[in-house]
Amino acid sequence: MSGIPMYKATPYYKLDDLNNIELPKCMYKMKNVHKEREDGPQSVQRGSSSGSQALDALEQRQENILRELDALQAEVAAMMQHLPASVKQQGSATASGATCGQAQLEGPVRDIVINASPSSPPLSLFILYELLKQQFRCFGSVHVHSSVENVPEGLCKCLGNGIRSDLRNRTDFQLAITLIWKDVKPSPQMMMSAAYQTPIHGESNVARYLGRILQPSYDAQDPVTATEIDTWVDMAGTQVLLGNNKERAASLRSLNSRLGKHDWLVGSGLTLADMVMWSALHQTGQAAGVPANVKRWMQACNDQPAFQSALKLTQS
Repeated sequence: MSGIPMYKATPYYKLDDLNNIELPKCMYKMKNVHKEREDGPQSVQRGSSSGSQALDALEQRQENILRELDALQAEVAAMMQHLPASVKQQGSATASGATCGQAQLEGPVRDIVINASPSSPPLSLFILYELLKQQFRCFGSVHVHSSVENVPEGLCKCLGNGIRSDLRNRTDFQLAITLIWKDVKPSPQMMMSAAYQTPIHGESNVARYLGRILQPSYDAQDPVTATEIDTWVDMAGTQVLLGNNKERAASLRSLNSRLGKHDWLVGSGLTLADMVMWSALHQTGQAAGVPANVKRWMQACNDQPAFQSALKLTQS
């Protein structure tokens, strides 16, 4: 069916004129930058001369900076010659960081919150806190949760608030430990990140964390020694603290055999293994009836000032 068109439009081009259409050869034209400028080659030479002068000035400035740095380095070296030996050692330890075993805490105050039961106080925490206070500016506080009652006075003051008279603001401290006496079972819990709220369970793991703050190179210096320490720490946390009577008796025999040939559990001096094992024996009531070798070792631990402070807390 034919219809009536609504409107008519004049053709834009005629079919007969298609061969006469001039098509563009490019979208746009651009001046050829590779040709010499219209004013001749002298202008190009002048441009090269100005660029060379700028490069020479930059090189001269760099040489001046290097000379100033060399002079500053020589001045610092001359000043170090007049410093006391203790200050030199401290500067060397700071420069090398964890490589020489010197503990470093940088940045804002590190907050640690520990929940523990007063019926089984983590004595290794008190020992490590005394050692931490010798290296860092520490702030300690103790709180009692409503889930527990009749907390001994000594445990309420166990961290001693570690406040120095020359430090007033919280930002002046490097490490802040908050201990909350709470009904937590079977072992203490530590929160070291308020953002993630991820707890670390067990006195052994809490001691490991604090021990690595004291000695950041704990794992790197001697992996074999670190493994031996972890073995005794695991034994204290699982078989002595949480084990049954049979497991505790087996651990005590291993402990007595080891101490029959060595003064300390690992190496020739006090380590984290001694702290955690000593704490476990006291918490489980085995400290009084231990074999001769273990008794001699426990006396050596008791002679240490940090152990004495922890022991007084349990007797108050």
